Amino acid sequence: MASINELKGLAAARGGFAQQHQYLITLPGLGAYSSRELNLLCSKTTLPGRRILSSDRMIGVKQTRVAYGFASEEITMTFQVLNDYGIKNYFEQWQNKIVDQNTFTPGYKSEYARDMQILQLKKGFALDTDLRFGPITLDIDIFKRANVVYEVTLLNAFPVTLGEISLANEPGLVELTVGFEYDNWRSSHYATQTSTRNERAIGTLINTINNIVN
Repeated sequence: MASINELKGLAAARGGFAQQHQYLITLPGLGAYSSRELNLLCSKTTLPGRRILSSDRMIGVKQTRVAYGFASEEITMTFQVLNDYGIKNYFEQWQNKIVDQNTFTPGYKSEYARDMQILQLKKGFALDTDLRFGPITLDIDIFKRANVVYEVTLLNAFPVTLGEISLANEPGLVELTVGFEYDNWRSSHYATQTSTRNERAIGTLINTINNIVN
């Protein structure tokens, strides 16, 4: 059995143990809520899994199993609700793009599906920088993104389940759980080279500007 010193050495060499509360999400900016605000309100999420589908096949006289595809499960996120109920309005607006609640007409997938990211972070120096240009403020979390150790992109994601909200006599925070479907997911492991960090910072700036423009 490995000793505690071996475990400590392995953890130190690999950057420590991953912490489940160190994460970021990026959702498309819609209406009054920005991707940054959505991240702040997200209290719980999961990284997606993948199941390889297999079937029986006879090879000669022996039965074996072979893969023929894959399947991914729905991803859920839980958000804290503020008194303006803006987070619920955000997802209602998104779902209305999927099925219009006035005409009950389904939209085209290209109009409502968006890529989303879930990022696992490591502990480290973090600093948020606000750059103000007249009436526009750019919130660039460059240093936080430099701590990304694992990133998952959900391809063509959209909210299919808007959970019910529980109300009760006992005091407590209101939360909203949202389920997302998506075509597939892909992961990318960020290197620590300066060039990679610079590219990531530029990408963050471009995404922020796109959210403002759109």
